[in-house]
Amino acid sequence: MKYPKESDTGKIEYKLLISSKDENRLQSLATQMKYRLEEGGGEAFYIIGVSDNGEVLGLSKEQLDESVNILEKIANAVNAKVVHKRFVEIKKGKYIAELLVRVFTNKIPIQVNVAVMGHVNAGKSTLTGTLIFGKLDDGNGSVRALVARHVHEVITGRTSSITLRLLGFNNNGEIVNWNLRDPLDEAEITLKSSKVIRLIDLGGHERYLRTTLKGLLGYEVNYVMLVVGADDGLSAMGKEHLAVASILKFPVFIVITKIDKYSKERIDGIVNEIKNVLKIPGINRLVMEVETEEDLLNAILAMRTKRVVPVFKVSNVTGEGLNLLTKFLNMLPPKPKELEYENAEPPLVYIDEIYNVSGVGTVVLGSVIRGRISTNDSCYIGPTKLGEFKQIKIKSIQVNRVFVDSVNEGTIATFAIQGVDKESLRKGMVITSERPKGYKRFKAKVVVLHHPTTIREGYVATLHLYTIRQAVKFEKISITYLRTGDTAEVIMSFLYRPEYIEKGQIFVFREGRTRGLGIILEPLD
Repeated sequence: MKYPKESDTGKIEYKLLISSKDENRLQSLATQMKYRLEEGGGEAFYIIGVSDNGEVLGLSKEQLDESVNILEKIANAVNAKVVHKRFVEIKKGKYIAELLVRVFTNKIPIQVNVAVMGHVNAGKSTLTGTLIFGKLDDGNGSVRALVARHVHEVITGRTSSITLRLLGFNNNGEIVNWNLRDPLDEAEITLKSSKVIRLIDLGGHERYLRTTLKGLLGYEVNYVMLVVGADDGLSAMGKEHLAVASILKFPVFIVITKIDKYSKERIDGIVNEIKNVLKIPGINRLVMEVETEEDLLNAILAMRTKRVVPVFKVSNVTGEGLNLLTKFLNMLPPKPKELEYENAEPPLVYIDEIYNVSGVGTVVLGSVIRGRISTNDSCYIGPTKLGEFKQIKIKSIQVNRVFVDSVNEGTIATFAIQGVDKESLRKGMVITSERPKGYKRFKAKVVVLHHPTTIREGYVATLHLYTIRQAVKFEKISITYLRTGDTAEVIMSFLYRPEYIEKGQIFVFREGRTRGLGIILEPLD
């Protein structure tokens, strides 16, 4: 057993032994822990009994207990807490400890956004319901009905809309939802949790693909959880979800559901099918089956490379495998906080929903793509149909229905704004602090994932970029024809109105059964 060599940066720290009672040494360790916590966005992993080069040497039980006790005191000194411990005997009388340290704050908890994807009837909503309510399913979708947003979703079992649900963990790694009067109460979950997993349940049916793409691109997703039902296996839609998530470079983990209904041979066959799909050029990832608690930290370390896909096997009826998945979610690292520079780019929020709240006025929900926005900030919102941006003031901000003074990159929040009415706003607009510019045309590099015939100049498709969804025309293509698998530079134009876009942004385009990906090379006047 060996860990990768310790890095000077990042959220992982190895310690062979912590035994010093020297105050200066403890202060130095506290400073080091603060650095690791900042690098990890509020969380850090400590592995005790391991040398800096990753060699597992181990300690006696007494030495390990003393090291863990000192580490807990250091954590307390920097307003943090050890929220997960695992002790492993590596050889007779020699042990190591894996610890997860989390910043403890009375403000908004650490947040991780997980997109829940997969084919229709794979068990996405049932799995979400089981995790949030702590109830097992009856095999007929009783738990799924608890998290559905619309009546037709309860009747058909298909999620047509994007459903956002919070799964909260306290400092003991316990799910807080289970002890609440209403396990869906976002404000109470937020206030009682030190970490929340925002489960973004996306539609799995092909007719809802645009909803799925909007969720994947518009909600600052940190991880993709692909749910695969053991009855259907990895369907065509599941393969497409896996391919899109992989090409967009999201860390992915897979949950195979309904394992109570099928033989081990059937489940192993699905794992092999997943392995074969992940070998495809362009995806090129490896499977790691997570079967014991021992595998959890290794899975998280491996997933960081974006080359390894952990696979879990669960039953929402018997509960098998759910405890392992729950511990994994509790340990999932948040996105590291970006360092703030004096010349940092202005904040950017893409708008997804617009409301008119009685007594408050215009309220928008959006994802903070970068930077920080605070209450009372003067900002700009747009572009309008004419490409204009209007000046607004941020009156108040809420995260999970809790008022906050400011929000940072990676947060989904609602903003009460002054200076513009609801009727003049639409999805896909942005909020930023400096007056930007809208564009009707841009140059991009595209790759065609699937197209039944050929694409030529004049072709029209629907583009998805964050919360932007608009028809675009392929004005000029660097090669005569585009077929499945081809790559080319293209000049595109929005058909209806200008949008705010930036160099380097990734988008998806679709039309019928056509799917493609692109990256913006430069906006054009």
